[in-house]
Amino acid sequence: MKTSFNNPKTGVLKLVSAGLLLTTFAFMSAAPSFAREVQKVGTASLTTLKVSTSVRAIGMGDAYVATADDIGSIFWNPAGLIHVDGNAAAFSQINMPAGVQFNTAAFAKNMGNMGVFGVHLLAMNTGDMPVRTISHPNGTGENFIAYDVIGGVSWAQRLTDRFIFGANIRVVVSGLEDETYTGALADIGTLYETNLRTLKLGFSVQNFGPDVKYSGDYYDYLDQGRRNRADPQSTKFSGAPPPTIYRIGVSANFFEFWQLNKPTDFDGIMAFEMSHPNDNRERLNLGAEFWYRGMIAVRGGYKIKISNSFGYDEERFTTGFGLKIPIADQRVAMLDYAYLGFGKIAEASDGFMESPHRFSFGINF
Repeated sequence: MKTSFNNPKTGVLKLVSAGLLLTTFAFMSAAPSFAREVQKVGTASLTTLKVSTSVRAIGMGDAYVATADDIGSIFWNPAGLIHVDGNAAAFSQINMPAGVQFNTAAFAKNMGNMGVFGVHLLAMNTGDMPVRTISHPNGTGENFIAYDVIGGVSWAQRLTDRFIFGANIRVVVSGLEDETYTGALADIGTLYETNLRTLKLGFSVQNFGPDVKYSGDYYDYLDQGRRNRADPQSTKFSGAPPPTIYRIGVSANFFEFWQLNKPTDFDGIMAFEMSHPNDNRERLNLGAEFWYRGMIAVRGGYKIKISNSFGYDEERFTTGFGLKIPIADQRVAMLDYAYLGFGKIAEASDGFMESPHRFSFGINF
């Protein structure tokens, strides 16, 4: 199918493509200098948004930005929602350290020429935690909770026969004891489906928005000790940026890309992704997924570390599986599982980090 340059969609495509190329060039050019800088770990707020929420993506080592083609795309690269056929819904449980509860839900509907629309929700809460002070290090007898609730709407549209655009708009409500924050964030994503042996290019920018600043004030005990004051001073909260993440990657059908004879009833995907969070160094991810009769999937991934310049501190191998089960009236139920280990961090934490299991359940109808 040829694309006419008089088509209004093509004008949008030109603008989006130019922005994509400029952002990608800046990202790739800046990567070596980022790696040499002192890392800004812990300088972003709303770190709930850094948790990988697509269980399929986790099983593939987080190499998913170009693979995105199901309801889980809504949390990674919203352009991938264009592949939702009919309606799709999914729910996930992400086991977190220290008993923190984190769950997600998503729904998408294909509206034909209007594109695919979706809604999603992420909810995290710590449960009751004891209030501790310098004078009462074992607790005052009071409790508090911290929570993040993020709700959003999504849209994906095919601008040409090969170029797809998607976006999320999110409302964030976050609380820490009596202090709260309410704001808005945005995600954008693109997919370009080349004609080179099923090769796909993916790009997304997640959690783009203004600094996060909580209401109210707090007592600065650190300043009290530093200045030898008798009482801590009441201080306003300062702002911190949201955890913006830039992702760029490629994926392709394993057998077609390498021009191998595909075994009967088998299929497979391979993927590579590079990401840059604004509060850490670059991440490099490899992933693969193999299907048997389109019903049983086995996944694996590897998170690369190159000296102290790129990659993760301890996370390395991931694995997982998926099941697609046909049910009545052409509906399909989906079950995904992923395992993520924390290496030496888990060994040293005496059980604190031993929560590597992730689950999700979905249905296409």
